[in-house]
Amino acid sequence: MSRGRKFNSYQNYEQALGQGVGLGHFQEYQPWLRVQDVPSYGNRSVIFGLKTMRKHHFMSSIESDFFYQAEFNESVADIREQFPLLPLTLTERIANHIGVKHPTIKGIKGPAALHVMTTDFLLTIKNANGDIKYKAFAVKPDGIPSLRVAEKLEIEHLFWALHDIEFKIYTGSELNKNVSKNIAWATSAIRMDASPFEHLPCHEVVSILQPVDYSVDELCSYLAQTFHLECCEIMTIIQVAIAKKFIQVDLTNPILEVGVLRVLSNTHYQKVAEQW
Repeated sequence: MSRGRKFNSYQNYEQALGQGVGLGHFQEYQPWLRVQDVPSYGNRSVIFGLKTMRKHHFMSSIESDFFYQAEFNESVADIREQFPLLPLTLTERIANHIGVKHPTIKGIKGPAALHVMTTDFLLTIKNANGDIKYKAFAVKPDGIPSLRVAEKLEIEHLFWALHDIEFKIYTGSELNKNVSKNIAWATSAIRMDASPFEHLPCHEVVSILQPVDYSVDELCSYLAQTFHLECCEIMTIIQVAIAKKFIQVDLTNPILEVGVLRVLSNTHYQKVAEQW
């Protein structure tokens, strides 16, 4: 992991912008903050993005939970985390307008002490007609925020309102945690490289699955015997099928913990049935 960037002076900000930090889209985007740049007591993580083809940096588990759900959403085209709210003069004017203190760099006084604020996520949304819009999200644990957190959220809200961009606060839930965990598990099979599994008969196996509830253990055992594969290979095929959306399953159900795979629909099964 590369060394952390220091943001303790206005010159540091200018240098970062000169290097393209906080700019660009998809693979070219560099988050303003990375896990090695800031101290954190949360569960920090770096996750390779399937849509952006770059590493994403998250400062807490709730941020990574949000990421998995956003990435799995078909309408989300691009995900930019730790997005900087620039120019600084705009967030400064907003803070002055609502009568709150703008975040500052510790140990620095005067105008150069202003700290660049960030929004946790800026999503690029593309609808069926190809139209593009943006949505900004602050990701916070559920509960009543402190006064200071509420003040900074209001600065964010007004910043995005001035850009005519919707701003929301995501607090998560146990149900969303289940969804994120299932997506993380399923996509782990293809997140870095899917080529090791290309020899497996994915389409043949998946075409058998009907929209019913399956015992994961019994399903793996049956399919392993049918296709002369190992149970772990069948499990991998199921992961790939979910990740690539060959089948749609109930992601709110904790699949591995409960041991039940609830298939809601199956594109391959439907195509085979239509042929008959």
